[in-house]
Amino acid sequence: MVKGPSTEQFWQFCLASYPGIQQPLLRLQDELGANVNLLLLLLYAEQQHWILTPQQIDQLHQAVAGPNRSYTQPIRHLRRRLSTQPAIKAALLQAELVAEQLEQQALLAALPELTTGQDADLIAAYLTQLTPSSAHWHPLLFDLRQSLSS
Repeated sequence: MVKGPSTEQFWQFCLASYPGIQQPLLRLQDELGANVNLLLLLLYAEQQHWILTPQQIDQLHQAVAGPNRSYTQPIRHLRRRLSTQPAIKAALLQAELVAEQLEQQALLAALPELTTGQDADLIAAYLTQLTPSSAHWHPLLFDLRQSLSS
């Protein structure tokens, strides 16, 4: 068994990774309804060579759905709607970051016991759960992988 990251380790991974892959992540979020924090956790898991089953990925998705629906999405919607008000937008962005951290805490709390193994495309497994037809998400996943390698 392998121990998952601490809240701080995962947050630091996200802060370091997100700027280079922001656009493909946001497209996956906006076009497919993917959760960015779960995508980031799956990227972390792939780097660590963790094994997660489709059922475990679904459990993680369910764990993050509540905080996302209750906090993050309403704040994000309001921030986007008020984008012409810089001071309000900045304050809402800070609130959204706090909501994102709550999502990450929910994900880490739901993380199952981990083992390592062969490399697996955990993101493709998650996207397949969201939209079974890879024609919808394959180009977006390709963009994400390209951004990671640059």
